[in-house]
Amino acid sequence: MPIHTSVPIKAIDQSNFHEIDERVTGLAFDIHNELGKYLDEGLYQCELARRCRAMGFDVVHEPELQMTASLDDFAKSYFADLLVNQSVIVETKAVAALATAHTGQTLNYLFLCGLQHGTLLNFRTDRVEHEFVSTRLTPTDRQRYELNLTDWKPMSPECSQLKQHLLRCVDEWGVFLDPLLYRDALVHFLGGEAQVVRKVPIHSQGEYIGSQEMRLLNDKVAFAVTTATHHPQLLLEHQQRFLTHTPLDAIQWINLHHHKIVFRTITRK
Repeated sequence: MPIHTSVPIKAIDQSNFHEIDERVTGLAFDIHNELGKYLDEGLYQCELARRCRAMGFDVVHEPELQMTASLDDFAKSYFADLLVNQSVIVETKAVAALATAHTGQTLNYLFLCGLQHGTLLNFRTDRVEHEFVSTRLTPTDRQRYELNLTDWKPMSPECSQLKQHLLRCVDEWGVFLDPLLYRDALVHFLGGEAQVVRKVPIHSQGEYIGSQEMRLLNDKVAFAVTTATHHPQLLLEHQQRFLTHTPLDAIQWINLHHHKIVFRTITRK
């Protein structure tokens, strides 16, 4: 089974989600009012889990909720903060403000579990910051994708292997997941970190300024995996600038833009 969870998951409709969310969020406000905003994140998680159970909810608390994507001998696991009544993922934070990265993390958990509704709670602010995280995508929807190879040039056998491995992962797990999942899987199937992750020298105005880790297909070609949905052309330009300060000939760039998978070969201008 390519994606599995450590506990059973039960999808619910939006009405039932909001009913649970309202009660859980009310408990979060009570905790904030009583304990303030300066506890460690893990303490808020534990106290929210305790109060949810006292209210009669079934609660699975990290690290008990494990979500694992696997393929052959590769596996990568994720751990959500709370799962309420087998149906609602609740992510708790203690940060200055919620950011798009927190929303993306929660969406990744929803996709892995096959759920469509979750909640983000931030206890560090003066009032509890609360955000609904929802998606209409089903596991079946995530299996659909379009492949764009217009600007792709396989420069070596390793480049063809890169494409084959990525498409195998997508066929097993679907799209929309954490880009690091696909990247780590590619590193594994292309020979492992010891072979693939290497330091590349960086030069500026003819002077060596240091080295940076990259993921290499061979001595002259690197690869990168992103999920850029806004201004991909700007990201392309920055990668081209970066490339000119390395001894590499090209970067094979894979961008998973929702249902579109774009393979692009970036070379020096």
